[in-house]
Amino acid sequence: MISQLRMKRCEQAFQTLIAALLVFRAAAAPTSPYIGIMDGYQPALNMEADFSDPALMTGYFLTEAFKTDDAKCLDGTPGLYYFRKGSGDGANKWYIHQEGGGWCESLDACLGRSKTHLGSSSGYSRTVSQSIGYFSVNSSVNPMMYNWNSVYFKYCDGASFSGSNASTTVVDGTTLHWRGKHVLHGGITDLLLNRGLAKATDVVVSGCSAGGLATFLHCDTWSERILTEGNMGAKVVCVPDSGLFLDYEGPPKYHSGMTWAFHQQNSSSGVDATCISSENPTSNCMFAEHTMKHISTPTFPLQSEYDSWQTGNDLGSTDVAKINKYGAALSTLVQNNLLNQTQHGIFLDSCHHHCGDWGLIFIDGDNSPSALSKWYYGSSKQSWIQGKTYPCKCTLSGNTTKC
Repeated sequence: MISQLRMKRCEQAFQTLIAALLVFRAAAAPTSPYIGIMDGYQPALNMEADFSDPALMTGYFLTEAFKTDDAKCLDGTPGLYYFRKGSGDGANKWYIHQEGGGWCESLDACLGRSKTHLGSSSGYSRTVSQSIGYFSVNSSVNPMMYNWNSVYFKYCDGASFSGSNASTTVVDGTTLHWRGKHVLHGGITDLLLNRGLAKATDVVVSGCSAGGLATFLHCDTWSERILTEGNMGAKVVCVPDSGLFLDYEGPPKYHSGMTWAFHQQNSSSGVDATCISSENPTSNCMFAEHTMKHISTPTFPLQSEYDSWQTGNDLGSTDVAKINKYGAALSTLVQNNLLNQTQHGIFLDSCHHHCGDWGLIFIDGDNSPSALSKWYYGSSKQSWIQGKTYPCKCTLSGNTTKC
């Protein structure tokens, strides 16, 4: 019996991995030398839950928003988030993570995605065990947030929780829904009413890759709803991980694909409202480099200057000179569009990686959890910028990441 259960788990994990790989465009960059949370990977399946597991998270379907607001995944199933209750001095503090997993940038791609866990909740498990990086319950790994309430917001709309199209589209007999904004707002409502978010004193809103972009796009939305519908004295900040994708039209056609998603999903009401009122064209607001100019909520991105997914799938090149130019453009945009507002900071490294790497890269003696904690609690130092040229082969030596 034990052997059969193990085989079943292995098969489920394998199918999840295959589904994710089918959705993503293959990156042309080498694999990160570190182990971290990888974008688009579903949390470990835990079908036969061990309820003594301190990292256990329980899933909640957004049934009310599904019924009243058409809050649906691409395939028409309801959205879901996983939740773990905080304890001790973290009982009213929250870490909220929006899952990543790329985007669908054509009808065929959205159809394919709707048949995976990135477009359908039909295969979601009742519980997951999530203990990596910013979810860790180990105070030495996650010193600021180890005992906070944790939320893992599942991603199933294909446009970073931005879609608000009242119409559906039928592709090869399958009806596709474009309702990511409504899934997001349904989740915020449920967390406020049913999980205790309304009593929050501290909230860190985050996400990785497409979830990192979602953090840029919805940062002020999270803050506004928490402060107006919950504790108006709460401290709310945003920490997007690897979410600063440049608005760039290289060979992979990233700009075109994201612009298509913006218009197809009718995302104008699902992204930053101040950005929409200021930018022309409004589709600019699907890109973090434009949106971050308009974010008022304190924001602290965790970002690589030479993001390995971007070099392969946005820039679309392995040429050293082009990558350095691309990285320089990203750094300039950070200075001009984000750090010109004093409430913001950044942990900007020069390693070639994408997502995760929590605690493994050091800048000026601090790793990302240490820098985040210092920034959050008002250190005079606001930004950690490594500033090395590509390729920067990152090797750890004590509290230093050498290039």
